[in-house]
Amino acid sequence: SEGEALRVLHAAFDAGITLVDTADVYSLDASDLGHNEELIARALRARPGDRERILVATKGGSSHPERSRWRPDGRPEHLRAACDASLAALGRERIDLYYLHARDPQVPYAESLGALAELVTAGKVRWAGISNVGVREIEQARRLMPIRAVQNMLNPYQRAALRGALFRPSVLERCKRLGLAFVAHSPMGSWWSETLGEHP
Repeated sequence: SEGEALRVLHAAFDAGITLVDTADVYSLDASDLGHNEELIARALRARPGDRERILVATKGGSSHPERSRWRPDGRPEHLRAACDASLAALGRERIDLYYLHARDPQVPYAESLGALAELVTAGKVRWAGISNVGVREIEQARRLMPIRAVQNMLNPYQRAALRGALFRPSVLERCKRLGLAFVAHSPMGSWWSETLGEHP
């Protein structure tokens, strides 16, 4: 229930959590986009002292047309609208850390990254990150804009972020070398860990 969810968040705050990670598509489907962001906003409104010490990260660049199915949507206009919707759901003027959720094969990566850079320049996003990427995407992103974090799946079942190739570092190694935060998503595994292909 919502009450239980708020109690879980408050218990996490009490335990010293300083990063809350979410996304606009953490919802049942397109009918309630932003649900998780709104829940986090309510939890923080009830505890004003926690707002200053807790960094809230969210993601844009995906659509959620139906339950249990996400699709990348890296169109610049979608990303701009998604960011505005996330700002409203979170009740903020600026998002602490905003990730491009996934690369959209239908949209040039540079166009999606350009929209992300615009959001930083406009003051809507403090720090930019990228998610579900390989070393190639990290390098491309860094040529176009400053990024602060990379979020990829890493758990006992999906370990691609730890593996490199001949003369190429792993994603985790590259992040360490560049001083980028690496955030593991689904660190305990998930129902899709064994069905999704590993990230590049």
